[in-house]
Amino acid sequence: MVLNFLTAHSLAETTTLAAQQIAERLLAQSPHSPSLLLVYFTQAHDAAVLRQILKTHFPDTRIMGCSSCAGILTQAGHHARQGWSLAVGAIYDDKGAYGVAGQAGETLDVRQLLRRAIADGGRPGELPPLILLHASPGLEETMLAGIEAEFGTTVPVVGGSAADDGVTGDWQLCWTEGESQQGCVLAVLYPDCQLAFQFHSGYVPTERHGIITALDGREVLTIDHEPAAQVYARWTEREAPWPVGPILKETTLSPLARQVGMLDDLPYFKLSHPEAVTARDGLRLFGETRLGERLQLMYSSQEGLLQRSLNAVRIEPEYGMAGSLQPFGALVMFCAGCRLALGDSLDDVVEQFRSRLGEIPFITPFTFGEQGRLPHGELAHGNLMVSSIIFLES
Repeated sequence: MVLNFLTAHSLAETTTLAAQQIAERLLAQSPHSPSLLLVYFTQAHDAAVLRQILKTHFPDTRIMGCSSCAGILTQAGHHARQGWSLAVGAIYDDKGAYGVAGQAGETLDVRQLLRRAIADGGRPGELPPLILLHASPGLEETMLAGIEAEFGTTVPVVGGSAADDGVTGDWQLCWTEGESQQGCVLAVLYPDCQLAFQFHSGYVPTERHGIITALDGREVLTIDHEPAAQVYARWTEREAPWPVGPILKETTLSPLARQVGMLDDLPYFKLSHPEAVTARDGLRLFGETRLGERLQLMYSSQEGLLQRSLNAVRIEPEYGMAGSLQPFGALVMFCAGCRLALGDSLDDVVEQFRSRLGEIPFITPFTFGEQGRLPHGELAHGNLMVSSIIFLES
C-alpha cells in the first residue's frame, strides 16, 4: 500500500525550470504518482506554466495551487531567493480518494463547485472528511457560506487565501483544469488515514474596544461615531495619525477582533488585520465585519506570536486521536502578516514545528487569510491565524 506525504522545493528563477526540478525531485523520492499535489509559489511564477508542466509529469494527479507571500516553508527550511520560490506537498494514497474543482471570476457557484469536486473524487453522495480551499482575497466569506449551506457544520474545512508579495493583487490560483487570478479552488479529501485539525490565533485581547457605527464593504468608517483610523491610532498609542495607504506590516502585532464565543470560561476571537487607512479616515480590513459589532484591539509580541502559533501543530489525545497514531505529514497555513512580523525568525518556526511534529515532511504557505472551524464548530475566515491539517496513521 502507498500512503505517504512528501515535499519538494525549487529556487530556480524560471517557472519552466522550477516545475521540471519539482517533478524530478518528487520522482527521485517515489516512483508513484501523487494522489493530490499541493502547489505553492511566489508571484514571480506563472501558474498556467506550472500547472501544464506538472500535469505532463503527473497526468493522473489532482492539482491545487495557490500563491504565497515572499516564500514557502518546508521541513527543509524557508525557501525564497530574489522573489522566486516554488514548493509542493504531495499526498500518496492509493486507497483514498481526492477530488478538485476550481472556478475563475468573482461570481461563484459554491454548491456546484463542491459537487464537481466530489464527482472528481469518485464519491458522489458521500460527505468528505475534509474540504481544503484556496480563494482570492474577498471571496472567502462567499465560499464558507456556500459550504455551510451545503453541509452545515458537519465537514471540517481548512483554507488559506491567495497572497502576493505586496498586496498589489498579483496573487494566483491553479487547479487540475485551469488557473486564475480571481476565483477559488477546493479539494475534497477522502484519505485512508486519520486527520487532525487546528485553527489558532497568536494574540490576546486588550482592554480597548468599540462599536462599528459606519461601514462600507470591508472598510470600517467609524468606531463609536469617530473616524476608525483615528480611534485605532489612539488605541495603538501612536504619536502621529496613521498615514493614508497600506499599513499591513505595521499593524501585525495589534490587529482587531470580534469575540465569537466562550470556551472554558475564556473568550475566543476571530481576527481582522487592518490592511490600509483610506482617504475617508477609515480602516480597510482583510475580512468582513458587520454594523454594530464590537471590535477589540488585540496584542502579541514576536515571541508570543511564535509560541502561540505552535498550538496549530500540536496533536493531543483529548482531540479524539488514538495514542497509537503518528503524524506522517502536515499542511500548515500561516498568515503572511505573522510571517512579516517574525522577520528573521522563520528558521525558529521551522525548528519549533520540527520539535512538535517530529522529523516529518510539512509544507507552509504564507496566506492573506485563513479559514477553519472555531471551537464550537463555527466556520470562520480570519486573519493572523494558523490553520493546519496533520495526517496520521497507526
